[in-house]
Amino acid sequence: MKIAIEGCCHGELEKIYGTLSYIEQTQGIVIDLLLICGDFQAIRNEADMESIACPAKYRRMGGFYKYYSGELRAPIPTIFIGGNHEASNYLWELYHGGWVAPNIYFLGFAGVVNFGGIRIGGVSGIFKQNHFNLGHFERQPYGESDQRSIYHVRKYNVFRLMQIQSSLDIFLSHDWPRGMSGFGNTKRLVTRRPFFAEEVRTNTLGSPPAEALLKKLRPSYWFSAHLHVKYAALYPHHEAADTLSAETLVTTQASATNPDAIDIGLDEDDDDDVRSDKEEEATVKAQASDTQGALGSSTSVPDVDVSNPAVKVTRFLALDKCLPGRDFLQVIDVPSDNNLPKDFYYDEEWLAIMRSCNEYLSLSRDQKPLPDDSTIRKRVAEEKTWVEANVGSRQDGLRIPRNFQPTAAPYSPSLPFTGREKEDAHRPYLNPQTFELCDILSINNKINPTGQGPAPRRAPRPPPQPQSGEVESAGTESGAKTEESTPVAPSMQNGGLRNGGEGQKDVKSEAS
Repeated sequence: MKIAIEGCCHGELEKIYGTLSYIEQTQGIVIDLLLICGDFQAIRNEADMESIACPAKYRRMGGFYKYYSGELRAPIPTIFIGGNHEASNYLWELYHGGWVAPNIYFLGFAGVVNFGGIRIGGVSGIFKQNHFNLGHFERQPYGESDQRSIYHVRKYNVFRLMQIQSSLDIFLSHDWPRGMSGFGNTKRLVTRRPFFAEEVRTNTLGSPPAEALLKKLRPSYWFSAHLHVKYAALYPHHEAADTLSAETLVTTQASATNPDAIDIGLDEDDDDDVRSDKEEEATVKAQASDTQGALGSSTSVPDVDVSNPAVKVTRFLALDKCLPGRDFLQVIDVPSDNNLPKDFYYDEEWLAIMRSCNEYLSLSRDQKPLPDDSTIRKRVAEEKTWVEANVGSRQDGLRIPRNFQPTAAPYSPSLPFTGREKEDAHRPYLNPQTFELCDILSINNKINPTGQGPAPRRAPRPPPQPQSGEVESAGTESGAKTEESTPVAPSMQNGGLRNGGEGQKDVKSEAS
């Protein structure tokens, strides 16, 4: 299976899909899946834009709203995790994962899904010690402090991921696992980013919880972004790591000395407004020519024998953000069963973990005490039996329903929000997808359970009435339709949902 990996997206979906289209056309290949490693920026409207933790001068609408509203459709199935520059109010609605737009799937604050037989896990956000042991206490509308803390990784989600026993093919994180800088071409990394030198020397570059997950889960591939540099590494695993319990790994790694997470998401010198179309074209060609490079070829770890089946190795790749002249994209071949449908499926083990841990999801500042390993493992095994009997036996089995429905009204260049509309949009929404997933799993929905329902259709504003003595412009009728209205979201009746089809055409050619 050909999988494209993108570093930081920063709202540049049209450019990313355009680059992939160019690669497909010039190399005669079909890309089956796109993975985006954070800073996706699923901005639906002006209220979402105000929820992103970054200086006002960097806030811009981006192009996601076109995919959210149905103006465009993602031409390639896409999975992403959250970073540290997100519209966290929208992503919180889909805490357990879900469609942010047709064909674009958010993996959740932590999650695992299957696509075409490839098992993909991930964790959203970045690590900061101050908030790691806390519950999800933030409430909408987010203040400046909450805008930042909401995307800090919590122990609860790391704990859930540490319960995974079956092997993973791919894992996504925004910040790197701590220590990964020592398993690739470290000299080149420090040459390109001299300000990393001290963190590399003291082994404090990256996320301690991500390091714990790396040692426990041992995925075949691990992809990251955040530090805005391309870096490949081969990480060999040792049996000694398995002798530590999941709880011990998380506690010891997260309590180790390390500075606050590096936040270089917005560089002062990254103004791409002055770059020419010729530079854009050169970037597309450069990315295309690099797609067949061997992952890990730039490493300097001669003692790792990747051909030895007795040595489990994780192939790590970090990529830059989507800007001209940057290494932001790579396409790789991942072994897969070609007989399996290339579609999205829930993961049985992860659903069992969700059921086992839902009672420990804390919405206050204090995180509820988590159970010990033996207790939680026994419970997960019991819940997996429940999932097999109650979810796997459904008509669609584990197939993830294509049940995207808009909640907030999408941005319209010709119809900006009024003050009242923006105020309403800042209030939390109860997302129908989260409601339905919790219903499937028979668990209590804790995500905006009292939030407002999906926003109603926005009617176009009537044209201004002519003053006395004035004549209306030719061809304009009072109350004429000025733009396409957004589709009506589903209603919730008797604890269920009335779902509609996506009804969006494939506009792959338009995305480029």
